[in-house]
Amino acid sequence: MGRRRKRAIRTVKRTLPSVFSCPRCGNISVRVSNDKDHTNIICGNCSLSKTYETAHNKEPVDVYNDFVDWFMKSGVIA
Repeated sequence: MGRRRKRAIRTVKRTLPSVFSCPRCGNISVRVSNDKDHTNIICGNCSLSKTYETAHNKEPVDVYNDFVDWFMKSGVIA
């Protein structure tokens, strides 16, 4: 009789999200799209949008955080 074989332990790699929650409507429907000369942030539900100049060293998560900061600071409602 042999021993039972040990299971291999798998490590799950976490990735950065590609869809974010909207600060206005609360749905998870904000996408960040990078173009050659600018970056667009658009909510698919409430059509809240903002365009930034392209920063090649920023990840979409960083651009989204700037977008949320802009939204909270400016108090955009409509």
